[in-house]
Amino acid sequence: MSRPSIVPQIKAQLEVWLEQRMAEWSTQPEQRRQPNLPATSEGKVNVRELTLALGLQRSQEQHFFNHAELRTLVKVAAEAQGLTAIGSRIQQDAADDAVRSRPGRFEPSACEVARRAYPAGSRRHVGALCGAVPRSDDADRPRAREM
Repeated sequence: MSRPSIVPQIKAQLEVWLEQRMAEWSTQPEQRRQPNLPATSEGKVNVRELTLALGLQRSQEQHFFNHAELRTLVKVAAEAQGLTAIGSRIQQDAADDAVRSRPGRFEPSACEVARRAYPAGSRRHVGALCGAVPRSDDADRPRAREM
């Protein structure tokens, strides 16, 4: 039989703890409010410190990354306090990877530039640039000797 999930217990503890933090934060003068959630020097929520503040084991950090209901609770409080939410680096990395994987959408590839630059009669050079396989009629042409 599988173990019961610990997530509901963590969620209950987290809700109470976040309510206390947000109440403390809202009592600060608005012009001088400082985040009171555990944060890194880069302004992100520090999950390790959050886990320890809740009295959880360090191995239970994973639940904040793996369970949206925990992540969302922290995200709401973090954004209200001006901190970056849990998993934001992962989301940003994924967005960056998506942009990097589509360079052709933003600028033409070297192959496309070559196709535009060379007239239709001299496509042999374009084929070499774009990795095309030589045509069979090119095989009959003499080639420079290899040294």
